[in-house]
Amino acid sequence: MGNDLLSISRLLFCGADVYMLCRFFAAIYSYKTITRKRFIYGIIITFLIFFINAIGSPALNFTTVPLVYYIYVMLLFKVSLTNGMAYTIIYFAFVGGREVLFELLYRLLIHNLPIYIPPWFTAGGIYFLTIEYIIGYLFLMYIEKYMRRINISNNNVFSWYLLIVPILSLMISSSFLYMDFPKPVSVQLFMFGGAVLLYFSNATIFIILEKYTDMMNKIKYAELYSVKRDMETEHFQNILKINDHYRCFMHDVHSYFSSFRLLALNGENNKIVEIIDELKGKIQKETSLAIYSSNPVFNAILSERVSKAKEHEVELSLFVENNINLDFISDADMISMFGNLLDNAIEAAERCESGKRNVKIKVFMGTNYFLIFNIENSYNVKIKKDGDRFLTSKADSKHHGLGIGIVMSLAEKYGGSLNLMQKEEMFVTTLTISAYSGDQNANFGTQRV
Repeated sequence: MGNDLLSISRLLFCGADVYMLCRFFAAIYSYKTITRKRFIYGIIITFLIFFINAIGSPALNFTTVPLVYYIYVMLLFKVSLTNGMAYTIIYFAFVGGREVLFELLYRLLIHNLPIYIPPWFTAGGIYFLTIEYIIGYLFLMYIEKYMRRINISNNNVFSWYLLIVPILSLMISSSFLYMDFPKPVSVQLFMFGGAVLLYFSNATIFIILEKYTDMMNKIKYAELYSVKRDMETEHFQNILKINDHYRCFMHDVHSYFSSFRLLALNGENNKIVEIIDELKGKIQKETSLAIYSSNPVFNAILSERVSKAKEHEVELSLFVENNINLDFISDADMISMFGNLLDNAIEAAERCESGKRNVKIKVFMGTNYFLIFNIENSYNVKIKKDGDRFLTSKADSKHHGLGIGIVMSLAEKYGGSLNLMQKEEMFVTTLTISAYSGDQNANFGTQRV
């Protein structure tokens, strides 16, 4: 039976490999290309793998096919170079493990049953390959339901630890192919059963990771709910205090005007000025707990930083546009983005000499579609840069400087950007985020309408 490597059926199998690779990554990462480009790339990669397979060299397949897969993944998906490499290797281990498993199955059947199974590269082998691909597709669908529940960061080194199980299982099961197939049926079954367990153990990495992610999300939810509840309580108490103060002042305002009238009639203008000055100071003191925004979390963030600035003798000016839209930002992301930027600005201003500690904050809607968060702060340390990237000036650089990276990632998540600019005596930070960057409001997974 002749070689069938250049047949249409082999081309279809290569297309099936590319399709399953695409589904594997689509369960974890989002596309970065339009549908037509994905289709064109898929055809090109399919033909490339087809011609590599047609050469009939296992060594060439083992070295070049993973590279082709990797290039395809980087063209199609929003994935980092390292994560793309890690998950390409994991997928290739799935494919290789499946081929080893069926090779052992065929040996078991040939040794114990009066049947002939033609080699995979012949025309007769197409039927057995079809069964193999169906099993592989069902296996992919099984792990896919777990993969879709996982939120994998592009900066997550945990991906490399996931390689341990698939690579070791592939190495162990592949070693069976270079052994003489044992004669006792019990040993044959034991070897094949071990290969089955090794193959399906690859699914456990995603099942375990999904359970771990679910557990961490529940912990994060509980922590976020606690923070949000505390902030809302503080926000509500601030409103009650301010309302109480205003009620007291409105209650006394008639008495004040009556006193002013009598004092004016008696010509005691200086006394009127003294009372007004005293009253002004009292009002400013009693209403220091300001309400900057209707959003309780954002208001708590600003209130805390205003208090921090006063404590460190930093002159802070704050402008918040009325009726700004913050509903599209999750509470956790709001705390991370605005909190990190405000802390950096205040800490930088703290290092300046007295009288030159300034922070200016402006929060407004640039248009109906973009929220602008602008900060200008004084500084007196030498700014370190690596190309266009600003580096932390703190001594413990290993544990500091992460805040800006977090804000940049979150800005990208919301379809915006973070711009850092150094002036003569002021450092300018501008965070721009889109108010319509996603389909969900991340506040506990509620849908936006």
